[in-house]
Amino acid sequence: MRNVNLPTDLLRTFVTVIEVQSFTRAAYLLGRSQPAVSLQIKRLEQLVGYKLINQKGRVMQVSERGEALAMHARQILRINDLAMGLFERRSGAEALRVGLPLDYGVRLLQRNLTGLMKDNAELRLNIRCDLSKNLHEALLSDEIDMIVALYQDGDPQFLVRRWEEQPFWAGASDSDPREFADLPLVAHPSGCVYRQRMTDALKSVQRGWDVVFSSPDIEAVQQAVRDGLGFSSLTASTIQKGMRHIPPEEGLPSLEPLRIGLFYRQTRLGSWGNLVADCLTSTIESSLQDAPADAAVI
Repeated sequence: MRNVNLPTDLLRTFVTVIEVQSFTRAAYLLGRSQPAVSLQIKRLEQLVGYKLINQKGRVMQVSERGEALAMHARQILRINDLAMGLFERRSGAEALRVGLPLDYGVRLLQRNLTGLMKDNAELRLNIRCDLSKNLHEALLSDEIDMIVALYQDGDPQFLVRRWEEQPFWAGASDSDPREFADLPLVAHPSGCVYRQRMTDALKSVQRGWDVVFSSPDIEAVQQAVRDGLGFSSLTASTIQKGMRHIPPEEGLPSLEPLRIGLFYRQTRLGSWGNLVADCLTSTIESSLQDAPADAAVI
């Protein structure tokens, strides 16, 4: 197989076009003419041998291979920009809008981002904590620039890095799920991936359930579990004293792994974006290293 080098200028143009959904707008952002941008996309398609973008009137559609390339392109551009960042002077430009998930490691992520801001006085962040579902919607509607969020399957738009972690059933120290015909659940609101994992697993074994407590706040969920209100899906970093991991022999079905992603718009990173992305990445990976062996980076 021939070795093909993908020029970063072509990748940057490709990512910009699909993020802003416009050749004309991409040309403006990149400081090029619209024909030059179109030519760069054609050159990239010739290099890879596949159609990446289909334009039907004003509707732009990214092909399946184009979506796959976009994820790798963002990683390549991130490494390129990190290297160039060694030689540039950062400036306090517009604040970077960052979203952190209430349903996954928000306290640790928030603490480390706060530490990053204290160490870099010129860094400006607007941080929003919300459910993963809402963060995805905000990213797609351009209300936010970078998020850490749970996601379901495939390679969603703007995905740059991805990890997996195995959740497990948890209950109060003296709880026993075998005492209930319909399992009492403690969960985040509808749309949460943890909640979906639990209900899908219970459906698979035809066991009933009843959501007895719901809150977007992880601390409220943890307290409800400790108080014995019901059972929930947690990870190693969120189980606390007063809870216990419910083993398989107590009859609860296994849960599908959680998929965690770092998502961002390459065109919105600014001069500080890669530093923030590195902070979030290292925080997640350190957390997973401290988790049991069934949590893995992919």
